[in-house]
This record gives sequence, structure tokens and C-alpha cells, in this order.
Amino acid sequence: MHIVVTGGGLVGRRVTQAVHAAGNTVAIVEKDPARAAELAAQGLQVVTGNACAPGRLEAAGALRADVLVAATGRDEDNLIISLLGRRRFEIPRIVATVRDDANRWLFDPSWGVDAAISAASALVTLIEEATGSAQTIRLADLAGSGLTLVETNITAMSAARGKTIAGLHLRPGDTVATVIRRGKTLHADPALRLRTGDRILVVTGPDGENHVHDTFYPPADAKAR
Repeated sequence: MHIVVTGGGLVGRRVTQAVHAAGNTVAIVEKDPARAAELAAQGLQVVTGNACAPGRLEAAGALRADVLVAATGRDEDNLIISLLGRRRFEIPRIVATVRDDANRWLFDPSWGVDAAISAASALVTLIEEATGSAQTIRLADLAGSGLTLVETNITAMSAARGKTIAGLHLRPGDTVATVIRRGKTLHADPALRLRTGDRILVVTGPDGENHVHDTFYPPADAKAR
């Protein structure tokens, strides 16, 4: 899979490093020469320039890209990049970060966006991952579908530890998309038993994040009943 990431800030850099480590080919477009040089020194493929320019995206492999991640620091640039990716390069999957939540309504399929992620939430996620404090994280709103992708982690405190997927008390319509165990993706078989350290991706409705969290980490009063 070839992935193009635009923007070499904290979020873009982490995305690039993660997908590169997973064995994908990835190119990052960064307009700041000093930052681009720093990324290149880490062994990453870097194209220096403004990602709003089609030529820079093409130099990064947009014509053969499977995924485009628009993660610059400006919402207007991320929208332009997303639209270019969909209309000009026909990239099948486009994810964009949203800096100002007041602009979130713009990040939909009309601008080429398949999934919009709050940049603030993404930064919080990075901090939570680094400290090991994350339990349930809203990863993305799936534009045009009204659905949300949520990740929850199985710890020793999770009520789901040792349960099968079929034994989870999720709401009707909520679906376990996949289980990530020791860096490998597992099919969400109903008989799969969850272990400490598993990361569970759940597709839910826009108001479903808290319900998913309560399934895996029920409130103290619910445990007492």
C-alpha cells in the first residue's frame, strides 16, 4: 500500500512513522525545508514543497496512492489537498485532520474527505498512548455515513477481559471491526476471546463513544448492581 501524508508536524510525522513501520510505502510532503530535512534524516521519503500544488502531490506518488492523509496545520489547506486527492488523483481513501472544530461540517465527501479526525483529539491520543492512560478513544468520524470509529484497549481493569466478542454487550448496530493483538490484525470472530493488551476497533453511531466505553469499562454503580 502506498500512502501520501501532507504536513510534517506532530500528527503527520507520527502517522508517517507508524505506516512506514508497518511495511507500507509512504511519502510525506512538507513545505518547511528544515523540517523536511529532519524527516529525511530519519530515513523517510520526503517531498519538499506546498502540498496544495498538484505537482508536489504527484512527486509524492499521488497517482498510485491508496490513501491520502491531509494533516497540515491549516483547515483550508487540508480541504484543498483532499479535493485534489479525490478529483485530480482519484485516491480511493482520504483522511483529513480538522484543526478548528467549527469547520468540521466542511469535511465531508463533497470535499473528498472519507474520514475527519480532530487534530486536538489526535494529539490527546498521542499523549495517552505515550503515558499508557488511554482506555477509549474516538478515532474518526466517517464522513457521509453518520458513523464513528472508536478504539478501546483491554487492560486488567476491563470488564471485557476474557470475554468473547459475542459476549460483549454492545448496542444493536455497534460492530467490532477488528482486534489488534501484538501489532497484528485479527478477524473479529464472535468466538475470539479478548486478552489484556488487545486494541479493539468498534464502529458505532455518532453518540456511541460513551456506550462503547461503558461496555468495556462500566461505571462503578453499574458494577454494583
